[in-house]
Amino acid sequence: MPACILIIEDDSFSRDSVRFLLGKVGYSVLLAEDGDVGFRLALDAKPDLIICDLQMPVMSGYEVVRALHQQADWRRVPVVAVTSSSEHNDREKVLEAGFDGHIGKPITPENFVAQIEAFLPASLKTRRR
Repeated sequence: MPACILIIEDDSFSRDSVRFLLGKVGYSVLLAEDGDVGFRLALDAKPDLIICDLQMPVMSGYEVVRALHQQADWRRVPVVAVTSSSEHNDREKVLEAGFDGHIGKPITPENFVAQIEAFLPASLKTRRR
């Protein structure tokens, strides 16, 4: 059964682009337009993977991942930062904060699904390699 992936992204174009790419290959996609909605949806819907922007209203991506890790009843899943932040040490900061990976924006549509699938077990991938 394909993975359910939660996208937490405040920019509607970015959110819709990622939803389209993942949905096109068969993933179930949930959407959240800010960190607070995404945090609550992550706990309620129990997705298999979370894609999260860093700079968002209400709760930043850093706040979301920190809050998730503090929840005793959270079923631990990979959380991948997808962000246009351009600080020199972004990748290190993201991993230290508790994210499992970092993908820079703008995303490359031809490679994006494969980049995300690297965080999923084979049983949840839509494409077998």
